[in-house]
Amino acid sequence: MKRKKSVFIFSEMPSDITRTENAGMLILAVLSGLCSVLQIYAVSGFINTALRSVHNSLFRPELFLKLSLLLLTVAVDWLAPRVSAVLRQKAELKLLREYRPRMLEKCAALKYIHVERPDSQDLIHRVLKEPERNWQDIWQAVLALLKLLISITGVMSVIAGYVWWAAGLILLFCIPLFVLSVKGGKINFQTSRDTSHYSRKYWYLDHVLNSRECLNERKLFGYTEKVNRQYADTYQEAFGIETKTQVFWAVKTKLSGGLSAIAALLIVITLIQPTLSGKISIGLFISLVNAVFLLTNQMSWGLSRNIDTLVRGNEFCRDMRAFWELPEEEGVLEPPQYVKNIEEIIFRNVCFQYPGTDHKVLENVSFTMKMGKNYALVGVNGAGKTTIIKLLTGLYSDYSGEILIDGRELRSYPSSEQKGIFSVVYQDFCRHALTFKENCEISDPCHKLSEEKMVKLAEQFDLVRRIERFPEGYDTLLGKTREGGVDLSGGQWQKLAMVRALLRPAKVRILDEPTASLDPKMESEIYRLFQEMTKDTLTILVSHRLGFARLADEIIVFENGKIREQGGFQRLMQKKGLFYAMYEEQRSWYQ
Repeated sequence: MKRKKSVFIFSEMPSDITRTENAGMLILAVLSGLCSVLQIYAVSGFINTALRSVHNSLFRPELFLKLSLLLLTVAVDWLAPRVSAVLRQKAELKLLREYRPRMLEKCAALKYIHVERPDSQDLIHRVLKEPERNWQDIWQAVLALLKLLISITGVMSVIAGYVWWAAGLILLFCIPLFVLSVKGGKINFQTSRDTSHYSRKYWYLDHVLNSRECLNERKLFGYTEKVNRQYADTYQEAFGIETKTQVFWAVKTKLSGGLSAIAALLIVITLIQPTLSGKISIGLFISLVNAVFLLTNQMSWGLSRNIDTLVRGNEFCRDMRAFWELPEEEGVLEPPQYVKNIEEIIFRNVCFQYPGTDHKVLENVSFTMKMGKNYALVGVNGAGKTTIIKLLTGLYSDYSGEILIDGRELRSYPSSEQKGIFSVVYQDFCRHALTFKENCEISDPCHKLSEEKMVKLAEQFDLVRRIERFPEGYDTLLGKTREGGVDLSGGQWQKLAMVRALLRPAKVRILDEPTASLDPKMESEIYRLFQEMTKDTLTILVSHRLGFARLADEIIVFENGKIREQGGFQRLMQKKGLFYAMYEEQRSWYQ
């Protein structure tokens, strides 16, 4: 059994960001705790002075002093949590501005395997779910327990001066409350961990049921009822796990409340005799009874809640540590460095299998690509085409064999240079809710955008007429996520993705089935247009549809992770092998 690493909460907290706010909340918690003890004497003094004044029918000037002290403690006790709430909001805002970006940078720097592993995605989902609130919940729980400790110590000190064993009784009742709270906190967080997989799934299903992007398919295929059932089933599984925890919590709180009530009653009973004998004044008795009931109530609910928060916080810290310990790609966040020239790319006996699997996706793959030529990687889905692109662009580096760029192994290039070599348009390209111009700028954020080149490319891809109808031209917000946004058609979004790729000054340009949603004739036309604009680069075109292959200088045919055929279009057609058979099956698409 793997032993858990111990975690010290304070070593994991991002306290460097919220040092001032945390210090302010600490001071307020200490003052509030001291005030709760001082209130015992303030209430006692005021009541005793008032009773003496009534008994002697004589107004005592010190009554104002006692009343002022009482009002001061009440004011501090009332004001402290409200000022603390303001400081907490400021702390959460700071964490949102400074800590969350660090976490997002960490996500961007992770090895690509963690993008595809469900357990890593569950972990990321948990730690990114309101980390600012979680950190402040932990700190507030620490402060609440500190205040409670000061209050307990103060009240016990006062009581111990009159009935020493009553103080021990309070401690005795604290032990089972503490044990129950720790156990409940662990169960609560484990529940959160167990349901994180389900919650990710039902949030996705909720998106399918409610998002604008899925609206047309919902209406066309009428799958709403089926997805509703899946959503309900998934939610019910998570609900069942959470319900067990809530039952335990209810039993625990009832038991805690019962123990606290018994403790308070016993303490009050023990104070009656010293009060009747005159050892304890009437004012002190009333003040102590009030303090004991408040204290036991805090021990019943506050102690349980705050220890529960700390235990869950400790588990959250374990997750956070595990998150920060996830391996990163070295230099992945560095800006791209563009190479001046590339002559050739060589795959030599490359084998690869995805981590955690035994199946070889690529097996002894060897081929050469030259600068200034167009290459088409073709084959059925799952043949290994996209895996070639993932290796080439550095998403995975644990392959055997060699990938050489001008004689230098790809893995020896710094990440910044690897990024500078390639420009890629993927099948699942992003539709950024930015302006048209901003969509183009992110292709090369380190350098100023050439607006002249952007306009020229927009003209070549037949986008200018659409842009001219935009209310603010190239500065018009795209998409419908914000008010005033203008949406594009699917084909126009794809053209914009290609404009973005062409604006990047990379020497190798890759299209990995980005036009799969277009009809075959339109796909071939876009590939032709793209190739005309990339004559001075090395272009790699990937698709399982073969009409575009006519445009390629060389076609590489994959099947089951191996290269089955390679050559020009005419040569492969004359050979009448695998490519010929595949093309003949699709010929009617292009006629």
